[in-house]
Amino acid sequence: METKIRGFFVFLGKTLRMKKVCVSLVVFLLVLSGYLIFNCRQKSIKEHQLQKELKETNEGYDNNIQYAIHLEDSIKNLKHTIDSLHQKDRFSLAGNPKAMIYLNKAFETEKKWPAYLKKLLLETNEKQKGDNPLIPFAGMAGKMHFDDVKVLNHRWIIAHFTDGTYQGSLILRYDIDQNGQVKFKVLDQTLYQ
Repeated sequence: METKIRGFFVFLGKTLRMKKVCVSLVVFLLVLSGYLIFNCRQKSIKEHQLQKELKETNEGYDNNIQYAIHLEDSIKNLKHTIDSLHQKDRFSLAGNPKAMIYLNKAFETEKKWPAYLKKLLLETNEKQKGDNPLIPFAGMAGKMHFDDVKVLNHRWIIAHFTDGTYQGSLILRYDIDQNGQVKFKVLDQTLYQ
């Protein structure tokens, strides 16, 4: 009988050890599955956040592309407007392509003619100690000098002059010889009162 009791206790011990192993295994599996569920949940949250950020970035990118396209269209419209204004302003070199062609053909060096001619005319202010010799009026409050110039075409310039108090305008003809020398001739003038 003693062997039966001993066998029972051995059986009971084995069963209890098995139960402990099973309980330990179940607890381990529960902890492992909890850990895996937690990590999957965290990964899912991060992926959702990344997708949201990517969507916002793409929307921002799309908005920037649309804005850039809008700006390009605005620039094209402005260039078109400027070109049409130049074409309407026939009393300027920019609005008179035939005058520009004439100047560029007649003289081998292509220059920015309006700026170049304006510079030459304004330089006549500094060549004399007194009044500018191209201005047919004597300065009363100072020396007469040019202060603004507009090149109308390949022949004429309109210029404003002043002595600081009195002012006027004149129309000049300019000719460029084969050496590139510019000669000015006053065609008409007026002094404002």
